[in-house]
Amino acid sequence: MILSISMVAQIASVAALYGVPYVLPQLRDAYGLSTAQAGMLVGLPAFGLLVTLLAWGVVIDRVGERPTMALSLLLTAGSLALLPLATGPWTVGGVLFLAGAAGGPVNAASGRLILSWFAARERGLAMGIRQSALPLGMGIAAVVLPGAAERWGFIGAMLLPAALAAAAAPTVLLLSSPPRQRPTGDKRAKSEPAEGRGTPEGAGGASGPGEPDSARGPSASPYRAWTIWRVHGVSMLLGVPQISLMAYALVYLVQEHGWSAPAAGAVVAAAQVPGAAGRLLLGLGSDRIGDRMRPVRVLASVSTCCLLLLAAAPGAAPWTAVPLLLVCLVLSMSHNGLTFTSVAEIAGTAWAGRALAVQNWLQAVSTTLTPVMMAPVIDGAGLPAVFAACAVFAAAAVAAVPVTSGRS
Repeated sequence: MILSISMVAQIASVAALYGVPYVLPQLRDAYGLSTAQAGMLVGLPAFGLLVTLLAWGVVIDRVGERPTMALSLLLTAGSLALLPLATGPWTVGGVLFLAGAAGGPVNAASGRLILSWFAARERGLAMGIRQSALPLGMGIAAVVLPGAAERWGFIGAMLLPAALAAAAAPTVLLLSSPPRQRPTGDKRAKSEPAEGRGTPEGAGGASGPGEPDSARGPSASPYRAWTIWRVHGVSMLLGVPQISLMAYALVYLVQEHGWSAPAAGAVVAAAQVPGAAGRLLLGLGSDRIGDRMRPVRVLASVSTCCLLLLAAAPGAAPWTAVPLLLVCLVLSMSHNGLTFTSVAEIAGTAWAGRALAVQNWLQAVSTTLTPVMMAPVIDGAGLPAVFAACAVFAAAAVAAVPVTSGRS
C-alpha cells in the first residue's frame, strides 16, 4: 500500500512537472519560439523546485510526509490550471515556475517513507520500485501528451497532468503514518544490526532497521563528511544527460529524422518501461552486494560510451539513431533510485527529509542549467552535439562516484 500510493503521487507529480518536453513542438509553434528558446522553458519547473525545495524539506521533517505530499499535489494542479490565463511565453514561464515551486516535496517525502518503512536489506528494491514512478510518469506523458497537444494545443494538453495531480491528492491521505520505532520484540529489528552511514570515518551512523532516530542524535549532520556531497555531485552530473535526453529526444526525432510528434513520443515512451525495470534491478542488485554506488560507477561508464556513439553513429548510419537513443534514455534514468537510497541511508531518518530535499534541490540546479547550457550547443553545432556534451558529464560522474562501505 505504501509503495502503490507513493507511486501514484510520484507519477502525478512527474507528469505535471516534466510533461513540457513532450509538447515542446506545440509550445514552440504557439509562441513563435526557436527550439533552443522553447527548451529553456522546459527548465522553469525545475527552477521553481530550486527556489522552494529546501524549505519543503524542513516541512517534511516537521509536519510529515502525507500532508506535505497532498498539499503539494493540490498546489501543482492549481498552478497548471492558470495556464489558460497565460498570454505569452513570459506568463507561461511564470506558470511553469509556480508549478515547479509547488511540486517539489513529493519525491523527497515519498523517499522518506521508504526509509521509515523498510529495513536496509529491502530499501534498494523498495526505492527502485518507488523511483520507477519517474520513468513511468514520463512514459505516460510521452504517450498521452503529444497526441493531446496536436488536438487541443499546448495548454489543453498540460491541463491533463493538472487533473491527474488533483485526483492523486486524496489517495495520499489514505497512507498510515510510518513506524518510527519497531517494538523490541520485532524479529527483524533483533536480527539486523544498525547500519553505519558508510562514510570513511564510520562515525555518526544512520539509525538502523528498528532503531529510533534518537540513536544517532539530532546534531549528527551527515554533511560533516564528504561522502554525501559526492553522491549529490554524481546525481547532478548524471542529471545533465538525463534532462537533455528527456528535453530533446522527441524534437531530435522530429527535426533530424522527420518523425511525427506522436510517433516520436511513442518511441520515447518505449524507453520508460525498461528504464523503470532498470531501477528495480539495480536496487535489488545493490541490496545483494551491499553497495549502492558501485553499480552507479558502472552505469556512468556505459552511458559515456553510448552517448558518444549516439552523437557520431547516426550521421553515417541513420538506422542506428533510434536504437542508440532508446539505450541512452534507459541508461540515463537508471541511476536515480541508487543515489536516492544512498543519500537517505547516509542521512538517517532524522535528516532524511532535508537531505532528500537537498538531493532534489541540487538535481533541480542541474535540470535548470542544462537547457541553458545546451542552447548554445544546439545553435552552434546542432542537436547531435548535445549528446557528445552529455558524454563529458557522464565521464565526470565516473570520477566523482565515492568509494563507500556498506549500503551507501
